[in-house]
Amino acid sequence: MAGKKKTPEADQAVIGKVENKFSKEQLIASSRFQGRRDIIEALLEDGELYTVKAVEEKISSYMKGKVK
Repeated sequence: MAGKKKTPEADQAVIGKVENKFSKEQLIASSRFQGRRDIIEALLEDGELYTVKAVEEKISSYMKGKVK
């Protein structure tokens, strides 16, 4: 039987769903974060890529933080 080569896509199918990553600029321009653009601008680093889930977690953590 001929061996099949594993592909990264096949590995991801076994592990779980692949989440897309977006730049800070893409997230700011998205309608999903329309009301949170100022927070995204302050929390995220330029040149980094983020999943939507990671951004939502950062925003949630920031909003739950204590006021100094």
